[in-house]
Amino acid sequence: MKEVFGEADKWLSQLAHATGGRAYFPKSTQEFGEAYAEIAQLIRHEYSLAFAPPAADNQLHSLKIKVKGSAFQVDHRQAYLAPAAN
Repeated sequence: MKEVFGEADKWLSQLAHATGGRAYFPKSTQEFGEAYAEIAQLIRHEYSLAFAPPAADNQLHSLKIKVKGSAFQVDHRQAYLAPAAN
């Protein structure tokens, strides 16, 4: 059973990374508090950017985000699925 949870944790971590999120696995009440504090701090300093895909080709496109001269950690999704042409 431990292996199943380990595999699930791995998949959740990969999903969180691919979508620009984070995964938390607290093991104690104190760790829950630390996770909540970190999440609150992240939300206070969150920015949201959007763009219109240049092509409606129903294809998966990778994303690369750069912030010049920044000491900030940038969490972002790794790719997007362009819409299909009408």
